[in-house]
Amino acid sequence: MEERKRRASRDPGARPEHCSPSWERQCLAEAEQDEAVQEEAAAAAQPEHKQQKLWHLFQNSATAVAQLYKDRVCQQPGLSLWVPFQNAATAVTNLYKESVDTHQRSFDIGIQIGYQRRNKDVLAWVKKRRRTIRREDLISFLCGKVPPPRNSRAPPRLTVVSPNRATSTETSSSVETDLQPFREAIALHGKGQDDSPGVMVHLPNGTNPKRLAMEKKLEKVRGFLPKG
Repeated sequence: MEERKRRASRDPGARPEHCSPSWERQCLAEAEQDEAVQEEAAAAAQPEHKQQKLWHLFQNSATAVAQLYKDRVCQQPGLSLWVPFQNAATAVTNLYKESVDTHQRSFDIGIQIGYQRRNKDVLAWVKKRRRTIRREDLISFLCGKVPPPRNSRAPPRLTVVSPNRATSTETSSSVETDLQPFREAIALHGKGQDDSPGVMVHLPNGTNPKRLAMEKKLEKVRGFLPKG
C-alpha cells in the first residue's frame, strides 16, 4: 500500500485503480453534450439552400443542353455553336462537382453519426452491466452477435482414496481369499463323499496347503455333527 502511494505521488498523472462515481457521471455528461453538439452540426451541414442549389444547377444544365440541341437543329448561317456548347458544358460540370461534394459531405456525416450511435449504445450497455465486463461479451456486442454459451460444468476432479479406505479394501479382499478354500471344501463335501467321521476327502493333486488345512478343520467339525 505504501509503495502504491509513493508511486502515485511521483506520477501525478497516474490514473487511479478505481474510478469514482463522480468522475463517471462527469464523463457521461460530457459525452451527452458532445453528442448533442455533433448532431446539431450534422443537421446544419445539410441546410435547405444546399438542396436548392443542386436543383438550380440541374435546371441550368437541362436548359443549356436543350438550347444546344435547339441551336444545332435550327442553325442559322454564320452562327457558331461554340457558345451554346460552352454554356452546356459549364452547367453540367458545375452540377457534377456540386453533386460529388454533397455526396462526400453526406458520407462523412453518416460515418460520424454512426460513431456517435455506437458510442451511445456502448455507454448505455456499460451502464446496465457489471463493473467487470467479460471479454467475449464485449466482442459479441460490438460484432452484433450472440455471446458463446458459458460452460457451467465443473472440471473433472481427481478421486483421492484415503489410506484407511485402501487398507480396508485390501483386508476385505484377503478375507475373501481365505474363505474361498473353505467354500470349495464344502462344495466337494456335497458331491457324494463319505459322511463318516475321520474320513478324509480326496482332493486332486496340486491342492493349495491352505485348502488342505481347511479340509482338516472341516473333518473335525463333521465329527460333532449328527449323522443324517
